[in-house]
Amino acid sequence: MQRNISGLERVLRLCLGLGICAAVLVLGHTNLADSALLLVGFFLVLNGLTARCYLWRWLGINSLRRAGGCSISPNDRSEA
Repeated sequence: MQRNISGLERVLRLCLGLGICAAVLVLGHTNLADSALLLVGFFLVLNGLTARCYLWRWLGINSLRRAGGCSISPNDRSEA
């Protein structure tokens, strides 16, 4: 899969993911909601490190700057 996240979005996802993970771990891991938040934080960190987002790909969104910025292409998502 090709990269589909811009540099700024990578930094924001990485910072937000690390913040969520740190907050959950510091405040205590006590229930299902905390586990879900920890998982979301982990995936945000993973997206930030790899510059790939499967949700963005499925939605046909590409925030990399290529000849005009963010693009949503109807050809990227197949109609079922």
